Amino acid sequence: MNYTKILLNFLAVVLLIGLIATPFYFARNFAKVAGVKSSSPYLLVSQIEKFPNITFSQSSDAYRISLTKQGPSQAFLGVLIINNPTDSTQTYTLKIISGQAKLFFGEDLKNQLTKISIPSGAAVPISLYSVEESTASSQTVEFIIHTN
Repeated sequence: MNYTKILLNFLAVVLLIGLIATPFYFARNFAKVAGVKSSSPYLLVSQIEKFPNITFSQSSDAYRISLTKQGPSQAFLGVLIINNPTDSTQTYTLKIISGQAKLFFGEDLKNQLTKISIPSGAAVPISLYSVEESTASSQTVEFIIHTN
């Protein structure tokens, strides 16, 4: 009789551990599958809501920023933020497809980088500079981001 109680208690503990551990096992496996499907070399976060005369859109891998100039030359610092979600340092390059405005990494007008290495988990702002030579008040710049 005592052996039966011990055996039933032991089986109850094993069943309880199994009920608790099973969801964690499946959640871990589902997270691995979800991570594979959503892996991306970068995440682009828009800060356009801070700039009332700028719009941002995306078509496939190409991005488009439209702006209305208010002066001869204008700088829009930190319009976008690029994040590196990967496990290693990545090198990113901005390539302008069309448009007169200049895009660069960072917020330093004197050092307009179009290629940058970003460590894992870090973020860098992308800024926009419309030069004085561009006389059109409404401008659009289309660009892509290459990962090396």
